[in-house]
Amino acid sequence: MKESDRDLFLHDWVIDEIHSKYSREFNEIRVNKGSSKEHQLEGQYPDIIFGNHGQVVMIGEVEVESTLNESSIKRWKDLQSIGYQLIIFVPKSRLKFARDFFWDNKLIEKIKISSFSVEIPIT
Repeated sequence: MKESDRDLFLHDWVIDEIHSKYSREFNEIRVNKGSSKEHQLEGQYPDIIFGNHGQVVMIGEVEVESTLNESSIKRWKDLQSIGYQLIIFVPKSRLKFARDFFWDNKLIEKIKISSFSVEIPIT
């Protein structure tokens, strides 16, 4: 499996896990995995759109090692500008980097950061 294939698989897997975890809190969760653009919100296609009772509550973006970089800044700013709380999910091992990165790019007050880790228990 190529690196980009692994990243895409991880990205989509994390979206599925977030959907599962947050489905108890939000009764409407729409996702755009991979290159799919099924769910639009004001001209944007966030990875996850969280809603309750017909109202969008917040939007989310999943970042993996290879996508947590300068080229993502414009996308985050575009998503943040549509007026919904934006949460960026980053690998736990990159949480400090992400906080510093958002701070340096003047996004720390506008974007919420959450982390994920992938642990495969072998018993």
